[in-house]
Amino acid sequence: MQVKEIAALAAECLGRDDLAALARTAKSEPRGELSSLLRCYNLVENEIALDYIPLIEEERLQVVNGEVSFSRFRFSPVEIKRVTDENGIPVPFELLPDRLKVPERELFVTVRYPYSPPRKGWEEESAFDGKVSPRLMAQGIASEFCLSHGQFSEAAMWEKRYRESLRAAHIVRRTLFVRARRWV
Repeated sequence: MQVKEIAALAAECLGRDDLAALARTAKSEPRGELSSLLRCYNLVENEIALDYIPLIEEERLQVVNGEVSFSRFRFSPVEIKRVTDENGIPVPFELLPDRLKVPERELFVTVRYPYSPPRKGWEEESAFDGKVSPRLMAQGIASEFCLSHGQFSEAAMWEKRYRESLRAAHIVRRTLFVRARRWV
């Protein structure tokens, strides 16, 4: 689904039919409240990708002098999950601030990593096509929109609905805890 359609749904949730109609018909880069909706969309999409449903990418990259620069990755990696050689055998690696270091000098490696979604434009597709419902994202956008406009009680209500929808979709991570030690 396109970003502008999800933003229009969020405007409808807020009871702003005028803003929803404007969102659906806008062709160029949004201004005013529409740009605020777009900013809220990017915040919600990023939160879902980093905290709930990681977007995973797997790329085949060439190692040059034992290193792979992060600038050569298609997306900005959040962490590196796995590095394998051409035969699928795991390759030990070391993370440096701007690159990935492997013991081999010249070879190709496959890197698997979760990434942060790039900022979306008005006419682009959502990164979560099919994985996350537009309604769920619209509730998060509505919460962020109300918060940015100083409507704190409405923001709290939409935040609660958003979190409940995340829980209903079974994508909220359960809280981890460590049991207390008992001394005998």
